[in-house]
Amino acid sequence: MGPLSTTNHGFSTFLEAISNDDTQYRFAARNFLLDEGVMPARCDSYRSSGAADAHADCHAWRGQHEKYLYQQVYRPGPGSGVPVRLEQSDEDLCPETFRFVNPNSPFAYSDKGLHLIRTEELSFIARYSGVPEDRLKDLAQDVAEHGTSAKSFAEFESSLRTWTKKIELRPVFAAFWEDLADLFGTTPGNDVSDWANRLRDRLGLAHYDPAQRGSSIDVLVFRYEIGCLAQIREFGPNVRALVSPTVLDGNLSYAFCPAPAGAKTGYTLDLSGANTPRREVLHPTLAFRARHLWRIGTITEPVDLSSFETLRGLHLLWLQGQTGVTDYAVDTDGDLL
Repeated sequence: MGPLSTTNHGFSTFLEAISNDDTQYRFAARNFLLDEGVMPARCDSYRSSGAADAHADCHAWRGQHEKYLYQQVYRPGPGSGVPVRLEQSDEDLCPETFRFVNPNSPFAYSDKGLHLIRTEELSFIARYSGVPEDRLKDLAQDVAEHGTSAKSFAEFESSLRTWTKKIELRPVFAAFWEDLADLFGTTPGNDVSDWANRLRDRLGLAHYDPAQRGSSIDVLVFRYEIGCLAQIREFGPNVRALVSPTVLDGNLSYAFCPAPAGAKTGYTLDLSGANTPRREVLHPTLAFRARHLWRIGTITEPVDLSSFETLRGLHLLWLQGQTGVTDYAVDTDGDLL
């Protein structure tokens, strides 16, 4: 059981009750009981915010959790762009995620030439850049196909700069390129035909659900080097803030599943049923540029949650085998194992 399970007796009792109810917050509650990666200082912060209380119901919990996120994790941007350097002591610009970092974080000294991959919804970028979705899609398509020689390169670059000036400084969920490279060819024409659906499933992005949205979802995929990430002054010039995700780094989610403390990184829950988790890390907000764009695609298939309990159980069993923690999640998810 994780440290949040003992932060407040009333909160622990609330989580245990919710984790056994047939509600949409059932697995989110289990994750809070389970997550071993939350630093003590962050437990204290969550409790001080009022989020670790004996809530009246799940909606009250969600409201307090979101309040905590906006107070400590989602920082308002400076309006001039994404900072390339952060200080842990700067609560205005540095998310709490990176203010209290486990010194044994295994990827702190990762090769700065390694590539990460990040998926963003096109409509999100269009909304903040002020560029109509159809136009932004055309620009991105041109850049994805022709790279720096694309006629639209400068206009797409300008759109991304406007977008990054307006977004909040949130922890970014990213995966390692080498874990997903098999979906892509040397050119867009050589990619796996349904790569966008497969990528969504492999990364556990359950919120990208066309059935729920009522339409297909256009996404942009960015590929970038670890060396592009913001530096944190206290870490020194050779370290980048790459950490495992925890339940305190984003919205309450059923599709997220924390890894044991002994795991080298987080792992995504594969929605396809293939049970092939991919490594997942968090890093500070990056000012994405046109040169980082790798692909543009469209998610068309619905998310199938009819067998989600089975998927979670298989994922937890995989984590047990991967980490050697054979009793991991037995207390929270024994009914699935």
